[in-house]
Amino acid sequence: MEILFNLLILGSLLLSIIAFVQWFSARTAFPEATLLALVGIALGFSYATLSTLWPEIHQFDPLLTASLPAEIYLWIFLPPLLFQAALSVDVREMMPNAAPILLLAVVAVFIATGMVGVSVWLLGGVALSAGLLLGAVIATTDPSAVIAIFRSVGAPARLIRLVEGESLLNDAAAIAIVGVLVASLTGNAAAATWQAGAWALAADFGGGLLFGAAAGRIGAAVLAFFGNDGKAQTALTLSLPYPVYLIGESIGVSGVVAVVATGLVLSGLGRTRTSPANWAYLQLLWAQIASLAGATVFLLAALQVPKMLEGITLEWLPMLAVVIVATLLARLVALFGFLPLLSRLKLSAPISASYKLAITWGGLRGAVTLVLALGIAEQTALPEQIRHFVAILATGFVLFSLLVNGASLRGVIRCLKLNKLSHHDSALQQQAIRLSTTDVENAVKRTAHNLHIAPSITEEVIARYHRDMAIETAPLDLDQALPERDRMTIALVTLAIRERDLIPRYGSGVTSIHNLDAMMHNSGRTIDAVRSDGRIGYNREARNILATSLWLKPSIWLNRHLHIRWPLARLLTNRFELLICRRAALEELRHYNAQRLTPLFGERMCALLDEILDVRIIAVDQAIQQTEAQFGPHAYRLEQRMLRLFALRRSTESMEEMVQDRLISQQVFDDVQRGLHRAWRNALDRPHLSHTAEAPFWEQEKTTPEASKDKSPPKKTSGEPK
Repeated sequence: MEILFNLLILGSLLLSIIAFVQWFSARTAFPEATLLALVGIALGFSYATLSTLWPEIHQFDPLLTASLPAEIYLWIFLPPLLFQAALSVDVREMMPNAAPILLLAVVAVFIATGMVGVSVWLLGGVALSAGLLLGAVIATTDPSAVIAIFRSVGAPARLIRLVEGESLLNDAAAIAIVGVLVASLTGNAAAATWQAGAWALAADFGGGLLFGAAAGRIGAAVLAFFGNDGKAQTALTLSLPYPVYLIGESIGVSGVVAVVATGLVLSGLGRTRTSPANWAYLQLLWAQIASLAGATVFLLAALQVPKMLEGITLEWLPMLAVVIVATLLARLVALFGFLPLLSRLKLSAPISASYKLAITWGGLRGAVTLVLALGIAEQTALPEQIRHFVAILATGFVLFSLLVNGASLRGVIRCLKLNKLSHHDSALQQQAIRLSTTDVENAVKRTAHNLHIAPSITEEVIARYHRDMAIETAPLDLDQALPERDRMTIALVTLAIRERDLIPRYGSGVTSIHNLDAMMHNSGRTIDAVRSDGRIGYNREARNILATSLWLKPSIWLNRHLHIRWPLARLLTNRFELLICRRAALEELRHYNAQRLTPLFGERMCALLDEILDVRIIAVDQAIQQTEAQFGPHAYRLEQRMLRLFALRRSTESMEEMVQDRLISQQVFDDVQRGLHRAWRNALDRPHLSHTAEAPFWEQEKTTPEASKDKSPPKKTSGEPK
């Protein structure tokens, strides 16, 4: 009981320290990882001193003694850190950078291992294998130590994705190399060959990816099975990281890669299997969990620093300097030597020199490196000299990385001008600030009038607000600041992103998961097409959205020759629901264009956007009319089903608003919800399609007689269900 009491008190103390460190970091802009390292080291030295003066003090021994293996830190804290990082990644945004990310995560680890190992070996004093072991231990970067800095100074999104992707995957490569080198140094000849190491790394990566992807798929299916039950979905995601990590390690694949793959799959599929509110809650919850896990493991590892630095003298400084220089040179070789090859092979878009320099200096090491070094120090099978060598230099390198690189990274990014907005973003920023300023001024004036505040005070507050926002007095002409083609591209990207964000609203049974995934995929392709080809790409993908499925002809053959109707019926039902949802989304986009984009981009630009949307709406309406002609009464029952689901969902939302406004009690809401849930389950069943016409719509004329009579743009109403 006493042990449990002490552990609970120590856990609370750790969380309290982390809370104050995070608070101080947020107000001083000092890197959180650096502060945690300093606090941990200070606590470690303080406790060592106090325990020498008062030997009876032993309450903190569970944190400072090596009674637990170093791997326990990885097992406890690494899975949630990796899972959250992967879950928050936009997979489609990261895919164009897959080649440079893999190069940094795998090739760069080998380069760093080799250059560090050879450098310290040439300096003398240690064997080559020991130097390589040190290089592998310090080759892994820490995302929590650098991503927050990049975000806080406004670093470009692509730069953040590169560093984030590298740090997600390079742990597996470093751990695999460490395993091979430890086997070599401990006399395990079978596992000590480079062939065995290469096979182990390939098996770790490939097997981890396959196992993690399968686990992510199963998790996504269960998320969909739970429907809109946010509590059950949250509990499921909490249950995934640890089993995936531990089972992956037990079957001989990388648990690190498996957890990352699981998180990436759920990131890509989860948005269409949960409601937008539940998905936002999941992201918020996991961000908090990862923040605490990362800070805790960092603090615990830093507490061990005094013990790991025992015996250090000034004679170690030249060796540490060599390690630092070799590591920086290794990153420069990988970035400036190998990345250009990817561009020449058309595997990656070019990466600027300023990005490469920022990545080089921003390769901070943190908790994972400290835990690996602690694990080496605990390897009693290794010679004492090697354990001492790796522990001191790895710990010293981490401290240099955090105290020098981490403290100066903001200045480096500013010197490289990576925190500056592009010309396009700067122009849009000024326009957005001006529009916001108008709304704020009107709101301040209304509030001052209602509170009978003197106009002089109001004007003084508005003037101060202008100074706070650094508003330029000269009017901004957006037409002159940005060419029309650039404004059109930016506006279409904004419109396509908004369309993608609307898609999850049609989940929870309103349409099938297959349709939701197809809509998300099409919207992602549209965003990519606009960025590369502008308006032409947008229109091309808009046409592709309405293309018929590849399974159409096989379904027709089954229907005609074998009288198997369900594949064709399912395909047509999916298509009809997809068209209805797309039509509703397009109507919302037209409203969004009028209300939000017109003030930002101007009347003329948004009139062009309206024309583009009108063309899409006409095409969708014609496809719906053709499908209605094919379905007959079945189409009307499908429309009734979707409208009924929309009505039930809106009823739930309306009742939730009444509860929040204290208009009805929670008991009344729960009673109504039980009835709504029964009605929702009854409405989820699709109407049975027992018959299809002899001449399907794709074999008829492209437009029905009714559609050909009037091809004028539909009326701009807001009557679509939302």
